[in-house]
Amino acid sequence: MDPIHRLGKPFIFVYLLMWFVGSLWMMAVLGSGTVQGKLLGMDVVQYHDYACFGFAGALGGALYGLRMFHEHYHDLTTQWIYWYLMRPVLCFGSAIITIVLFESGILLLQVGDSMAARISVAFLTGFGYGKFMEKIRALTTTFFNGNGNGGAGGNGNGNGNGDKPLP
Repeated sequence: MDPIHRLGKPFIFVYLLMWFVGSLWMMAVLGSGTVQGKLLGMDVVQYHDYACFGFAGALGGALYGLRMFHEHYHDLTTQWIYWYLMRPVLCFGSAIITIVLFESGILLLQVGDSMAARISVAFLTGFGYGKFMEKIRALTTTFFNGNGNGGAGGNGNGNGNGDKPLP
């Protein structure tokens, strides 16, 4: 039996399970309001909400990862090991950015002031990370292409039509 199947599968399962349980635990700790002061030099109270959103996103990403691990247990390759390792981390950051984009009005969904609503959106961002990245890709094409039809394909030539480079 090769090392991926002998060591990789149990490691990935435990890793994703730790992210899942750890995210639930951190959301409970942060929700209890008992964490005060500074952690790693940062004011916990100031970043409390964003930490909750990040852990909600990691929770969604870990849950999706556990589901995929279960469904594709026999198809595990080195490429997928990296996917499983990075998923909760990427979902943590993406969830925070999603809430910031909603609060700024750039994404046109009204989340509201409810903490539960914003945590729910953060969780869904983590669970649907692939769809989130597609939405961000379309959004950046619209913003930076200049014409809003996606013709440049993200080549960044800056002339807005995406067909010819500037002289």
